[in-house]
Amino acid sequence: MFWAKYRNWLLMLVYVLFFLHTALWHHWGYEGVGHLGFGEFFGTLRNGVVTAGTIFTIIVFVHAMLFGGLFCGWLCHWGITQDLAAGIMRRLGIKPLMAQLNSKIIPWIWFLIIIAQVVLYWIYSGFPTELSFNPSATPVWSGVPRSIMLICMTTLASGFILVFLFGERAFCRCICTFRLWFSWFEKLAPHKVRQTKACASCSNECTDACPMGLMVAEEVKQLGHVKNQECIKCHICIGACPHGVLQTSLRKNEFHKDGPQIVPPAALSNSISWLQAGFAVVILVLFGFDLGGNISLSLGFITGFLLIQTWQSRRISTLEAAVIVTLIVGMYFRHDMNDASSLLKGLLAISVFLLTARNLDYNKGFEFISSKAKETRVPAGMLAVVIILAMALGAKETHNSILFHRANAAKSSNDLKTFVAIMEGCAGAHLNPANAYFDLGNAQLAINMPDKAVNSFIKSLELDFNKKAADTMLERLFTGKLFNQSLMLAEWLVTRSPETPRFRIALGNILIQLNRLEEAQKVYAETTERFPENHDALIAQGEIKVAMGDSEEGLKFMLTAYEIAPASASIHLADFYRRLGRQNEAEQYFVQAVTANPENSDLMIDQGMNLFEQKKYREAIEIWQTALEKAPNLVVARDYITMAELEIKKRRDAILGRQ
Repeated sequence: MFWAKYRNWLLMLVYVLFFLHTALWHHWGYEGVGHLGFGEFFGTLRNGVVTAGTIFTIIVFVHAMLFGGLFCGWLCHWGITQDLAAGIMRRLGIKPLMAQLNSKIIPWIWFLIIIAQVVLYWIYSGFPTELSFNPSATPVWSGVPRSIMLICMTTLASGFILVFLFGERAFCRCICTFRLWFSWFEKLAPHKVRQTKACASCSNECTDACPMGLMVAEEVKQLGHVKNQECIKCHICIGACPHGVLQTSLRKNEFHKDGPQIVPPAALSNSISWLQAGFAVVILVLFGFDLGGNISLSLGFITGFLLIQTWQSRRISTLEAAVIVTLIVGMYFRHDMNDASSLLKGLLAISVFLLTARNLDYNKGFEFISSKAKETRVPAGMLAVVIILAMALGAKETHNSILFHRANAAKSSNDLKTFVAIMEGCAGAHLNPANAYFDLGNAQLAINMPDKAVNSFIKSLELDFNKKAADTMLERLFTGKLFNQSLMLAEWLVTRSPETPRFRIALGNILIQLNRLEEAQKVYAETTERFPENHDALIAQGEIKVAMGDSEEGLKFMLTAYEIAPASASIHLADFYRRLGRQNEAEQYFVQAVTANPENSDLMIDQGMNLFEQKKYREAIEIWQTALEKAPNLVVARDYITMAELEIKKRRDAILGRQ
């Protein structure tokens, strides 16, 4: 087709749209269309919520019924990453050799896990009885690691290393579950790469160019079309044909013949595939929920291959040692959440691999893949140990999955006691243990287990320290008047994050509620000394001074805070002067505070009361009427207006009585 020569530009456009979608959601706040992953389809099977991803999946699957694996060749973002990795290596003089893998064991592992999760959900939460539509139900970045370092390591393992060892699109050919599905659609799809005229003599350029390692020339000569189910319709073979013989079409022509697809001979023996599948399960269970299924399965595949190659050759090459060290070090730093340092480390890991692959000899490794691996048999004992370990870990994970589904069903039915009883024993094994402990803590609070709730909150923060989550936990404990438990959490937060002044201020506030004023004053004093420009700390120090009877000293701290942040401190100064009976001075700060917070109706109530106390009844009424316009259900404003009108009437009656 005429636009095939623009394929690389179209592939780049996919990533532009990918990141634009992310920016629209996270930066510009447009959340109308959420995550577009294929996993959303199975989410709909579980809970009946049709998302944007569900619609996208259905459209792609319907398209695949006609066009087979065309999506993989033109639109899959992970296929683009592999193509980019292969292109970078070629430019550096690294020429991966194509090794046909022909193994579907690992794709089936992930597919069966997905199906099992759906079935378990139905068993414990019931089959969805109705469908609802919410295109933004799943955040656009769902399922993608937060750490850029981990994204880079996934690209290294699933892209560069696999492509280096086994050739282009190695991940697609041996691991990708979605590729497995598209190969099924390829059976039905009429859209094929077809022979359009008699083949002239050639050097099988179409076969050599195929990124999926298919025997294009052989199939075309025997069948008149490419029948292999792994075809991704990338059109590379069409461009490689020196005589223009090939073209894509939905219709059969006179060259079309029936017959079986031609499957290239596998480079690895079945026993190696089973070993790799076993390691994939082991890594998936041990680290998969931390790393992600993509990289876990790839690491299992790489580990199994390197182990058996080392076992057979009784040596480990310098390149293999460098790859192993790079992966181990990279995995160690995978939790780096600082975007700049995370990106730098990730790019460094990829660069180290490319430099070693470019400069260190690996001929014996490729020799093993191309000749010996086909006949190599994994020792039965080794294979048995790995598979038994994988099955044991898989059984354990299945047990945990059952517990989580039971817990979710209990939570949905508001049976929090059952939810807590289950989650107390298995929250640490959850897909997201930090969230699991957070939910457990909330449930423990709801059934009056505050001490355990604090411990759960702390465990959650130990796993994933998040200041916003910490604020939420403190607020729930504080507003529930659980001051002793609030104190435990606040003290832990101050120790964990000493650079965060608001945790210190919260600690002081809690000490005040426990009537430990001198300790609170000491905390505030240390905070203002360490963070002299933090206006909240200065305000807190001022308030505690006032509470302990030193009004003048307290006023100094508040005025200093006002110099730093007038809008925030004006509210506190207004309230402070009013409490001292200095309403005239309070008024100027009320005006500033309301100007800075024009939608704060409660603040207007206080401003009006300050005017009322100065016997400025009409001005007070105007303020309260403005508050009512902003909050029509504000009953107290109506009562105050009535009270002020009564005072005006009394004043009028008194004047008339004197006359």
